[in-house]
Amino acid sequence: LGLGRDTVGDITVTIAAPGGATVDRILTVPAREYDIQRIDGLPQKQVTPDPETMARIDRESGLIKAARRNDGETAYFANGFQWPVTGPISGVFGSQRILNGEPRNPHNGTDIAAPEGTPVVAIADGIATLVEDDLFYTGKTVMLDHGYGLTSVYAHMSDILVTDGQFVAKGTPIGKVGKTGRVTGPHLHWGVTLFSTHLDPMLVVGPMPTTD
Repeated sequence: LGLGRDTVGDITVTIAAPGGATVDRILTVPAREYDIQRIDGLPQKQVTPDPETMARIDRESGLIKAARRNDGETAYFANGFQWPVTGPISGVFGSQRILNGEPRNPHNGTDIAAPEGTPVVAIADGIATLVEDDLFYTGKTVMLDHGYGLTSVYAHMSDILVTDGQFVAKGTPIGKVGKTGRVTGPHLHWGVTLFSTHLDPMLVVGPMPTTD
């Protein structure tokens, strides 16, 4: 499905046939350029959260990491993928800000601008493994387990339409575009991970469908 943001050079891909035979292929991964934005002169409180907020962020990070450790043996993703919502791309995978000289974590998903209340749908069949109403960074957030360590996340929503543990079919509404969490306007932040490795979501689904 993909490789992590900073993977470069030669990698070996092992292909296992049904009969047990394996074939190795070497792929060369070129370096990829990402948008880097440097902002200096910010008040320190905008760069480093206070201890109480950091404790909350750490707790919520633990919930997200636990959801990404699922390793189910049902390939829910076998029916393919689709975009969760359509609209202008307002944030791309891999971009990064450096605030007062301190590198922030890279942007690990794709931001899609859309009017508040626009339905957000599941990109593939899956099980809801994280349903949270008020995460510090991402507000109303849903994560779906698509099997074999593949998960998707949908953040900043104004409403959530699924419950924890619910099976969701591809294309089923799971929430609505919003501006909850730390955002400046309505959009969907959407990410895809293979266990702890963040993938570029746009490479998973292909070109965005037109609305003509």
